Amino acid sequence: MGTTIVAAATNTDLDTASYFELAARAARSCLDDSDVSVDEVGMLINVGVFRDENISEPAVSALIQKRIGLGLEYQPGRVPAFSFDLMHGATGLLHAINTAECFLATGDVEYALLVAGDTHPSTRRYVAGFPYTTGAAALLLGSSPSTGGFCPLHSRETSGPADPSAWVNLGEAGANGRSAMRIRHGGEDPIELAAAAVRACVADEGLDNADFAEGRAVLLAPAPIVGFGASLAETLGYRTESVVGVAPALGDPYTAAPVHAYLHARESGVLAAADSVLFLAADDAAAACLAYHPRAAAVATVSTGGAVWRERG
Repeated sequence: MGTTIVAAATNTDLDTASYFELAARAARSCLDDSDVSVDEVGMLINVGVFRDENISEPAVSALIQKRIGLGLEYQPGRVPAFSFDLMHGATGLLHAINTAECFLATGDVEYALLVAGDTHPSTRRYVAGFPYTTGAAALLLGSSPSTGGFCPLHSRETSGPADPSAWVNLGEAGANGRSAMRIRHGGEDPIELAAAAVRACVADEGLDNADFAEGRAVLLAPAPIVGFGASLAETLGYRTESVVGVAPALGDPYTAAPVHAYLHARESGVLAAADSVLFLAADDAAAACLAYHPRAAAVATVSTGGAVWRERG
């Protein structure tokens, strides 16, 4: 049994800039696109970083859980559910996948719902200096014997001091602290961090340039800077078509970027022949890469002079 992507959805509706509402809409769409009801979901993980009014308590996951009606009452036949926030910047969704797998593999939960996305704490859609796209995404995970599942996570971080990249200056904000946020850019080159994480993942998976050139492997890239996907492809020596990012008009969806890239690649048809799909998340402080095998690997048994060996094909 391997962990499988059951459904995925994004939401960038213009009638609201509330992350809570956008995440709830993405979650509902994700469930609607599957045969899974909200009563079957046993876990919800929120990885969104920037949220309405800088709320930290209660957990944002609990607020989203309430909006979608997930496990609010213990009833016969209803799966008990729990939710929590997992804060890991741009790479949060990939860490959440690893976390959810621990529960899916043991059978503690049958389905896990992951939500990501960000908004300016003022809940205004366009704020000068805030670099991330207002929106949300959801990913529904389950288990299936017909999938190869996800592989170990490979991450890289900046080598320098861990200075804060976002904060509220209470001296400047005064009584408006709940609607204020300052963002610092300018850490290490995101291309180099991302390339290092991808190379580690590719080496662990036994992939090479031919896999990407012939469409057997696809790299899903985020959008921390303009032209990131093309620059990353050049750095890695991959053909540009094998690196699929988010639609340029979206800007930088930050924590929701992996889901946007996945849906973009699926809609463009490049996933149809892919045996390995590499999810990448990155900003100028950290990068993480996670390989996903949408189909179970064929295993051939060959006998040579009494010796038996297996080959993944």
